[in-house]
Amino acid sequence: MRIRSVCAGALLVTTLLSAVLFASQAPAAGQGGGAAPPVGNLGRGRAGGPRIPDGALKPGAPHPDPLPVDLFTTKNFYKDRALWSDPKYFRCNISRNITEMWADQRMGANPPATAGWGDCSRDYPAASIRSPYAYRTAKEHYETLMADAAKRGGPTVHTRATLPEWDGFYVRGNQDGGTQWLWGISQPSTMLSLLTPEYQKRMVQGIYHESVTNAPQWSASFCYPEGLVRFYTQFAVQQPMEVMMTPNQVQFLSGIADNFLFKVLIGRSHAQKTPQWYGETVGFWDGDKLITWTANVQGWTITHALFEYSNSLETVEVITPRQDANGAFAGLTIETIFYDPEAFVAPLRSTMRWNRTQRHDSPTLRHTFIECLSNVVNVNGRPTQLSPNDPRFVAYYGRPWAKNWETYFEQGLEKPDAELPAAVLDIFK
Repeated sequence: MRIRSVCAGALLVTTLLSAVLFASQAPAAGQGGGAAPPVGNLGRGRAGGPRIPDGALKPGAPHPDPLPVDLFTTKNFYKDRALWSDPKYFRCNISRNITEMWADQRMGANPPATAGWGDCSRDYPAASIRSPYAYRTAKEHYETLMADAAKRGGPTVHTRATLPEWDGFYVRGNQDGGTQWLWGISQPSTMLSLLTPEYQKRMVQGIYHESVTNAPQWSASFCYPEGLVRFYTQFAVQQPMEVMMTPNQVQFLSGIADNFLFKVLIGRSHAQKTPQWYGETVGFWDGDKLITWTANVQGWTITHALFEYSNSLETVEVITPRQDANGAFAGLTIETIFYDPEAFVAPLRSTMRWNRTQRHDSPTLRHTFIECLSNVVNVNGRPTQLSPNDPRFVAYYGRPWAKNWETYFEQGLEKPDAELPAAVLDIFK
């Protein structure tokens, strides 16, 4: 689902935001497992030496004895399945650190064998990621919550007069960072324990090529679709989330490299016949709580040393208003249960608080509608920024359609001289 911009200025700002986001995540030029990337590889370097993120160990710091073979010394990670459950196979780097090994210059003097270690005691346990509920499917979960609401006379049918007043702009509560496993705070071995064998294999494949071969395939780099679960990750949503409400639907809009748009259709049933990138969301009110069910999701990947999910993914969310110490509305608490029997061995849960910062009458705050624009392509398997001289380079603000016609279909045509704007000629009067 894409939202087209009607403002070139907004597109320019968005392009710059996307470039900054990619630059903050891309591997440093000239680094890779084995052969170096081609000249022009877009990324960042650190002249001041390695960055040691939270959860990583400094070079030379004591660490456990390494395994005989690990991710950074293996000749074939696929044959190491028996070792994947050991944090030492990934040198105890949590997911958000192992994906940035090259960018943080933590690969040592003889990569990949000299890759840095993480703190083996840093983890977020699988028991805290698994759903605490006994529901086997999203349908069962959603219908049980609806039946509970019916016992109290619901579901609630709100009019404009009774609709909860949630309109406005929100930011995520950073105080919840210590519990956000979708921000990559777990050991990869912990996350793997929650995946089925096929999706374990896919996750290790992704980690290997992000942290060893230095060939990340990040969605924001190539303007690939973000996919549903990217909404819950740390950096994919940086603009304030805008909430707009009517009795028939509640809309959540945000993004950074691309737009995230969720419409909760109140009192409706699923009707989409083909998978959607953000799925199709229906819901009902239970008093001032909003219950949602998202289905018909297109399977995709989160990247950044996390996992893929399948077309079977469905979610149930319970969105609850939250008050401050004075009893005034402060924001929303969103509990999400992820169901995917193809990818997960059990349903998973995430809880996040969104804090309202401004209402819709803000004189300056706007959502910047985004078109993700990229001139990054894979060259010899690694993402590389094209130069303007490359025939594949797209000058998005330079009439690319005309460039195509003139290159392929107008050779030999004599063109009239370009007319100077009248304002330029006025200076000679």
